[in-house]
Amino acid sequence: NPNTVLYALIGVNGVVFLAWQYAVNSYRQFGDGRWLNFMMAHFMTSVDSFKHGRIHTLLTSAFSHRDGFHLGINMLVLYSMGQAAIEALGASRFLLLYGGAGIAASLATLAYRQYLRPVLERKKIIRGPVPFGSLGASGSVMGITAFYACA
Repeated sequence: NPNTVLYALIGVNGVVFLAWQYAVNSYRQFGDGRWLNFMMAHFMTSVDSFKHGRIHTLLTSAFSHRDGFHLGINMLVLYSMGQAAIEALGASRFLLLYGGAGIAASLATLAYRQYLRPVLERKKIIRGPVPFGSLGASGSVMGITAFYACA
């Protein structure tokens, strides 16, 4: 059943979101940063994580979301486009597309932060604080949307 795979994927995104909420609130209320440090180390893509061998974050960051709106929009688009994509690809290939697009988006983000952003800053094209890391299913969802548009 294609919906089972889709609901499971949405559920995993929801559980990871709740873990982030717990981690942030635990830090804010009690000053306990253990969960937040764990989530940042294992569910957020950053140049630092990649340099320290935590390459699994290329995939795990595709299940993390900054806030409820971010999660909601990504899951709405995933649900809308995902059903047709699962029917066209099958469950296994659909999951490979989700994971592969998430990894590709994470690699693109790392390349931008490591190589392109410094050039743009030197040329004074962009300014401002450098984000520490990135997270979100947007890359995965856009991969599925692109497949849907082309199929």
